[in-house]
Amino acid sequence: MKCLPRSVAAMLGVVVISCGGGGAPSAPVVVATPSPVAVATPTPAPTPEPTPANGELPVERETAPVRITLRLFVVENPDGSVYQYRENEDGLPIIPGGYHFRLDIIAKDKKNKETKGSGNVLWHWNNEDMIEIVNFNNVYHPTLRASKPGTFCATAEMDNIFSNELCLEFRFTY
Repeated sequence: MKCLPRSVAAMLGVVVISCGGGGAPSAPVVVATPSPVAVATPTPAPTPEPTPANGELPVERETAPVRITLRLFVVENPDGSVYQYRENEDGLPIIPGGYHFRLDIIAKDKKNKETKGSGNVLWHWNNEDMIEIVNFNNVYHPTLRASKPGTFCATAEMDNIFSNELCLEFRFTY
């Protein structure tokens, strides 16, 4: 049993020596206060530009177009709601008399990027008496109204490039 107290005494001696025990007290060690670490403030992400009411951002490129695509964008009832048009047996969209419709052209440059070109759009109608121009504020996107029955065709031209021809059938019920 005398072994146990000797081993405990030896352990305590090692602990006291390793902790600086015994002998004269030493001066307290001065611990430097750490300087605050500079943290970079994250740069906020740029605020996205608001999307226009029609959902498309304006085209900024002014490169020369190599092709122009003309399409029927929407047909609207007289009350302004969207009208789901049908097609005739030849595949032409049928526009009821008095309804508004919007045409839309998309010009592409030689890199197949959308462009506004010079912005000088010339519209060609086969029979101008069949339509009434409702809104021409955006030359790429005019709003027209079917005013007489028959087949109406349109093309657009910009910078000596012509679009495809788009034909519509105006039907009036009396």
